[in-house]
Amino acid sequence: MCCDNRVPLSVIMGTLYRREDISLLKRSVESILKQTFSNFEFIICDTGSTEKAITYLENLDDPRVKLARNSCSLDLASKLNLCLSIARGKYIARMDDDDWSCPKRFEKELNYLENVDLAFVGSNVSLIQNGKKVGQRVFPERPTVEDFYINQPYIHPTLIFRREALEAVGGYCVSKDCILCEDYDLLLRLYKAGYWGANIQENLLDYTISSNPNGGRTMGHRVNEVRIRYRRFKELGRLPQAIPYVVKPILVGVLPGTVLEILKRKQWDHG
Repeated sequence: MCCDNRVPLSVIMGTLYRREDISLLKRSVESILKQTFSNFEFIICDTGSTEKAITYLENLDDPRVKLARNSCSLDLASKLNLCLSIARGKYIARMDDDDWSCPKRFEKELNYLENVDLAFVGSNVSLIQNGKKVGQRVFPERPTVEDFYINQPYIHPTLIFRREALEAVGGYCVSKDCILCEDYDLLLRLYKAGYWGANIQENLLDYTISSNPNGGRTMGHRVNEVRIRYRRFKELGRLPQAIPYVVKPILVGVLPGTVLEILKRKQWDHG
């Protein structure tokens, strides 16, 4: 990662935006550019996006926006690592191309990190499906390793990291085993290295969820997640007691879509 000419915050986004309607992308980008904390650079890697999306990004009239290009890799981890390689921030914030950040998200998360001895912070989220709020996810304020057993206790695009924590673990893993679970892998490696995080108990992000119960995950993706879970829980000394949670992705993958949808909705807080 580049260390010259530091800025307080680098925001990184890897996008593979393939919808013809770019309204979600615009909403996402504008939610970052309109943050109350405005002293940041916004690094976007857009390899594989539609021409309409690329044209929109290339015509953004804001000096904080920097476009990064990766000529061949379409996976998210490679894109984020490219963004990290040119990032100059003391802190590193994540954002996705179909979500929306509350205007005070950066202000609140940075203030939190300045007052605690933790490596990263996220928040609770509102859940958006087909343009409508369908619930929220409320996470533990100080997740432990055990909170990773069932599901990841953080939402990736809510997170702001201390730069040194990401550097200590070498950024994102680009192994094919990590596709669609690169954040889960990263966070468990951070915990193994002694870098823990927290969640602000407010909804600071609108998180877009798929109407497909499987979320686009194939059985191959689920097998890969089993490998990641086994590897990371073993490193954390959580085997054999965590074995039932290691194989959980495959067990979930064989459930009928209707059953999976019911189980997912039970996680949502409609309060």
